Amino acid sequence: MKVEVSAPGKVFISGEYLALDGSIATLLTSKQRVKIKIEESELSCNVFYSLPTNKSFPFHVNDSFQIQWIRDNPHELGSFIEEAIILMQIKPSKTKFTIDTTDFYYDNRKIGIGSSSAISSALIKAINEYFDFAYTKEMMMDIALKLHSTKQNNLGSGLDVIASFIDSGLIECFIDDNGVKVSRKLEWPSDLIIKGVITSKQSNTTKMIEKYLKGHLNNKEFFLTLKTDVDHCLDNLSLLWKEKDSESILGLMKQYNIFMQQLDEMYDLGIYTNEHTILANLANKLEIFYKPSGAGGGDLGFLLTKNIEKLKNFNEKLTDSNFKLIDLR
Repeated sequence: MKVEVSAPGKVFISGEYLALDGSIATLLTSKQRVKIKIEESELSCNVFYSLPTNKSFPFHVNDSFQIQWIRDNPHELGSFIEEAIILMQIKPSKTKFTIDTTDFYYDNRKIGIGSSSAISSALIKAINEYFDFAYTKEMMMDIALKLHSTKQNNLGSGLDVIASFIDSGLIECFIDDNGVKVSRKLEWPSDLIIKGVITSKQSNTTKMIEKYLKGHLNNKEFFLTLKTDVDHCLDNLSLLWKEKDSESILGLMKQYNIFMQQLDEMYDLGIYTNEHTILANLANKLEIFYKPSGAGGGDLGFLLTKNIEKLKNFNEKLTDSNFKLIDLR
């Protein structure tokens, strides 16, 4: 028997930090996908196979559903298998688990589109199918959220997991007053172009979220005022996405970006690195919208425009080899 499941990465278009405080977030799932395969192993033990590293890690599972690695410990990716086996309470025998994150790398660099949320979603779906649990989508999503939360030190909104799990392109999500995660599917406007821009920096989302939460303590009045303004902007953006009004979306995204720059400066988050500033200045000269993706601080930015010629001009002026334009959808 063999089961193959994939799940997309994601790009936070807006709401990436304030979603933790109930604001609306808009996310786009990416063409880059994690691929999970579970099948019978030819070995006498279980094995975890990792791509693109092309390494295998044999293991046993004890009666407490804990993995015992026979030789090397795969650490980061292996911990997804460890936590998933505990959460799903399975004891595999002679089973091979393959996690392929090749799409999430460029030139040996992670490109910052949410591989952990994609792995969490795809792995739980694959285990459910292979071991014939017949869990509902809601049950699987809840377990995927728990898996991802454990990997993120219980920080983050979990909305990126929902985007990867639903796998429907553009969605908006928010956490209501009762802590329930609400999501709605949207359609990407046909005349709006998005491209990713890889930078040379690597960011640590967990540390940046920790700084955001600590920033609340010393800047309460500032945050309450900012959140009121941002929520008004995000509510209007929500309406514009539904109307697929690209021109107005671009205008409001500029305003949203200003709010995020204010938050970054007050909280010293490090969202807008020197590289992001260079890219934003170039995009502004060419009348293209640019902002860091997700938590920012490196990895990836994205461009929005209705004009393909301006986008081509931007690409031609990317003289720094550290920057690379990529397709996201």
